[in-house]
Amino acid sequence: MKAILQAYRFTRISGKLTSQGVCVCISTAFEGNLLDSYFVNLVMEKPLWIHHHSVPVFIPLEEISAKYLQTNTQHFLFVLCEYLNAYSGRKHQADRLQSDFAALLVGPLQRNSLCNLLSFTYKVKPEGQSFPFCSRLLYKDLTTTLTTDVTVTSQGTEALPRMWEEQRAAHENLFFMKPLHQVFTSFAKKG
Repeated sequence: MKAILQAYRFTRISGKLTSQGVCVCISTAFEGNLLDSYFVNLVMEKPLWIHHHSVPVFIPLEEISAKYLQTNTQHFLFVLCEYLNAYSGRKHQADRLQSDFAALLVGPLQRNSLCNLLSFTYKVKPEGQSFPFCSRLLYKDLTTTLTTDVTVTSQGTEALPRMWEEQRAAHENLFFMKPLHQVFTSFAKKG
């Protein structure tokens, strides 16, 4: 177990031996920023089991545990790390959108606790005109920080002029390819 704990230091997973087993700490990061840390206390008995943890309730810990904990503890920790890191990354992006780009948002950002569904309205000002777009971003893969399903619509008009339709389509593509703050940084530079 000590060798495994030493190897995990490079992956933001660390651990400490306890009287019952091991307390594993998973530190999350996004784009070089350290974010949140979570712990899992494992009791080293057969069968191996989780005594305490700080993993959010919406992370499928029971499912991951049932699948990997008894057969491959290392894989269990890596999969759990993937889920936690992706959640923290999505949350970080949503927080940055609200704090760094509030001037571009029209109304509040709506998000669920898992931060895998975001909905917001924003305005862009190419050529001096302000135009609002409504976005709905869905992250179907809970182990990623980039959206898997994007819908960008116009607010208030039936048919978009060609220029705005091109903007709308370009925005959808950007949301698929870049983190939120990078997308909004590009909007701010153009506006």
